[in-house]
Amino acid sequence: MSLDEIDNSFENIHENITGEKVGEIYIRRAKKEKNIEALFRAYKLISFYTTNPKNLRYVDSAIITAKRINKPIYLANAYLARSTIKDINSSGTDGIKDLFIAHNYSKKTDDEYLKNRILYNLSLYYIYLGNYIEAKSYLISANNYFRKEFNRKETGKDNVLMYFYTIISLINCNNKLGKISESLPLYKEAYQKINLDKKHEVYRAYFLSSEGADAYYNKNYLLAINKLNEAIKQYNDNFTHYTEIYYLGLSYWKLNQKDQGVDYFHKLDKEYYKDKNQDPQFRPAYEHLIQYYKEKGNTDKQLEYINKLLFLDHSYEKNYKYLFNKINKEYTSELLIQEKNEIENSLKFHQLLIIFIIILSFSVGSFIFYRYSKVKKAYKQRFREILAEKNKFSINEQNSDSSKKTVDRLENHKTLLISKIPGLSPATIDYVLNKLDTFENENQFLNPKITLKSLCEEFNTNSGYLSRIINVYKQKNFTQYINDLRLDYIIEKMKTNKKYLSIEIKELASEAGFGNAESFSDNFQRKFKMKPSIFIKMMKENLDSNP
Repeated sequence: MSLDEIDNSFENIHENITGEKVGEIYIRRAKKEKNIEALFRAYKLISFYTTNPKNLRYVDSAIITAKRINKPIYLANAYLARSTIKDINSSGTDGIKDLFIAHNYSKKTDDEYLKNRILYNLSLYYIYLGNYIEAKSYLISANNYFRKEFNRKETGKDNVLMYFYTIISLINCNNKLGKISESLPLYKEAYQKINLDKKHEVYRAYFLSSEGADAYYNKNYLLAINKLNEAIKQYNDNFTHYTEIYYLGLSYWKLNQKDQGVDYFHKLDKEYYKDKNQDPQFRPAYEHLIQYYKEKGNTDKQLEYINKLLFLDHSYEKNYKYLFNKINKEYTSELLIQEKNEIENSLKFHQLLIIFIIILSFSVGSFIFYRYSKVKKAYKQRFREILAEKNKFSINEQNSDSSKKTVDRLENHKTLLISKIPGLSPATIDYVLNKLDTFENENQFLNPKITLKSLCEEFNTNSGYLSRIINVYKQKNFTQYINDLRLDYIIEKMKTNKKYLSIEIKELASEAGFGNAESFSDNFQRKFKMKPSIFIKMMKENLDSNP
């Protein structure tokens, strides 16, 4: 492959491991051919497929290389990349200095896309600092450019994406500035653009969410709930959408449906509290949880959320020191500590001692009995489910299933094949899926030496295509896909042929295509929620009771 071909291949690489490997090849080739401009692109690209601190080392190398080239456009792109990498690695304003350097270099170029992309990034920093007026001025300028270039397509430049990003951020600024009415023509324009092309539908959910937030601040809580729920339905990703959950909770709270509101605050807390970059805008949810449990007289829960909010405040003050001081806080840290102390002092020592003795007296025995009963019941239930499962390796069912899969794919290729894997044609996806059907029907997975690479060679396709198709249509990674096929095969053997109940685990593993007994047992436990030895024991007991 030429350097240009390697560079272009990154448009179809979505996995970090693959991107890093291709990036390393790109770097070696660029050095060998002494192509300094290609070397710059290689360093910049690989930095986005690696993690901290490696990504920072690569982007630093891109800056060093850009300085050797000594052209403003390379320097602007290099500092923009490092600003982005620093933002990925940590919250706060670590990348702002690099972004201003990139901004200054971009002024010396005629690359309007780059200039406006940097303006957009600068606006995000101003939003972070709470300077919404300055952010809005940058966003208006950038959005005007991306609107004008909306239909223009250039390699490495996504005018459509940047148009929607800038207009969403502009709507957010209007919300924060209390100028929600100014967003009405922006919504109209955005929805018109979305309706032009089905590929733009992915952005609709974000505008529905913004409308929901605007409706909340306009005190139209029922409309807010409808818009936010519709947004959640339309998101096509695996992310936890904190904003929608947060505003749904607030809307129900304002409608005095506090139990429903608290349910959403609990959902927010479940994932958000574990996030390393908690955004202080969701802080009021914890204030409401404290108030709710105070009104309910539940001091344990009240204390739990006081402690959580104290922890979050420490994180906010550290990572969002500029924005944190501007937050309107019903509960200051001093008040939280005071309330916490009052609750703790109200719990008398003898009450705690009595509770402790009771718990100690009954918990050990109860836990052992409960655990044993629960595990035993779970094993019996899982065993019945396994026995009830259809034989996945019946020839007639395989042919029927294969035909059904093909018909389903043909009927739904426009909505499934294209939308699920952008960049791959329906014909390519259908070809690979048919190959996988044959692979499953012929039990080729029993070959212990099967690998992603060998299967790609047999299918005459590349690992990127095959891996992505398996991820999307089998809902598994390659290794799990192969192991599950092997497990389904061996479980049917044990269900239908009792000789398999008498052989050692090592032999069962080999029969199923596993390299060793440990891997077989671990995967069996993962898939069937019990060890193979337990399944064999229960299978023998079942045969004895039903000869």
